[in-house]
Amino acid sequence: MLLTRRPEASHAAAIPAPSPSTWRRYGWALALAGALTAGAVLRLAWAGDMEYKLDERWMFEQTQAGGIATSEPWTGMPASIGCNGPGMSVWVFVALAWLCEVNDPPALVRIVEVLNVGALLLHVVLAWRFVPRADREPWYWSAALLAVNPLAVLYHRKIWPPSVLPVFVVVMLMCWFRRERRGAAFGWGLIGAILGQIHMGGFHFAAGLALWTRLFDRQRIAWRSWFVGSALGALPLLPWLAYLVRTHGQRPPMPLKWGHLFEAKFWIHWVREPFGIGIDHPLGEDFGDFLSQPRWHDHPTWLVAALHIAAVVAGVYVVAIACRRRRTGCGWRWITDPAPTALVQNAVLWGYGMLLTLSLVPIHRHYQIIALPIEMLWVARLTLGTNVEAAGSRRTGRALLAGLCLIQLAISASFLSYVHSKQEICGEYGTAYGAQ
Repeated sequence: MLLTRRPEASHAAAIPAPSPSTWRRYGWALALAGALTAGAVLRLAWAGDMEYKLDERWMFEQTQAGGIATSEPWTGMPASIGCNGPGMSVWVFVALAWLCEVNDPPALVRIVEVLNVGALLLHVVLAWRFVPRADREPWYWSAALLAVNPLAVLYHRKIWPPSVLPVFVVVMLMCWFRRERRGAAFGWGLIGAILGQIHMGGFHFAAGLALWTRLFDRQRIAWRSWFVGSALGALPLLPWLAYLVRTHGQRPPMPLKWGHLFEAKFWIHWVREPFGIGIDHPLGEDFGDFLSQPRWHDHPTWLVAALHIAAVVAGVYVVAIACRRRRTGCGWRWITDPAPTALVQNAVLWGYGMLLTLSLVPIHRHYQIIALPIEMLWVARLTLGTNVEAAGSRRTGRALLAGLCLIQLAISASFLSYVHSKQEICGEYGTAYGAQ
């Protein structure tokens, strides 16, 4: 009897072809990795071009003197409100400089840059491991936007207390998303107390998040553990509070003005900055020249100006469509929405914003550094939400967000290239360290 041999199935036929959803997932991962890589390059490029003015020089000198070069070693950097800040604003840099054996300013700013690259990576981990699955996409987009945003790149390259806050913020948010657990609630309170000691705007940020959570969160939260963490984190504040009492009447008056209530600066910055608008402040008188870049055979091309116009048009479109949706949709419920992502966004947008405004102090641009990740989240949620009604598709919103990422990447790269070639900036940026 002849035995017929069956043809063996080929190995290739045994492996199923990737599904369209698999390809989309790979594409998502590659695109996000590309944005994070671009963000890392932007932050780490040309460390010698760092800002180096009075504040940065003062901070570096403190690290070389072990943080005891002032008459008040338990206090920190002089603040704009007329007193020294808490000591942790200096201690964090002293610790970083000691751990990494820093002996020059570019090495110190390099540590800040690396910390902020780490914060970007932790932002993605937060989205992947802590945010509910249905809400993850806006968090991924916020990480991509944060990586290439010109203001984020600018502030993540400074020897400045607010510039080390992002990594603390993202870890605190990880704890916040697990706030029903005692250990996580303890960490949330502990880091919240630390934020304000690094930069005093952190007090308003932590208080806004706690207050908004208390008002609108319906789930069980380990508040006792949060309180214990907050109390423990506040212990290093005691010498600073004693300093405030001791120097009462000797310091210049705080610049408190009722007019600050009506300026709405916080929300003006909130609407502008996540679209890449605001680099005019550090450039000052050179902003017009920057807009004319790049030059071709010594003639301006105005491509950077075109990028800014595109960013403004995209921002107006997103905000206008979102306002129309809110007007015809769910009314005021979007402010009190208890869903985790909406809750944390509103806690920063309204809680932090209102507490900072009610403090009556002038609101400077660098107060927004701590809010930048949530500003990007706000833009991502608005943009993706604008197309949900249209055949249930988010493709247009995704295309718009991808375009925003590319626009801001080009603006950021142009800004760093401009500073590198010019060195002496007639604005807040001043003369780059390498040219001094």
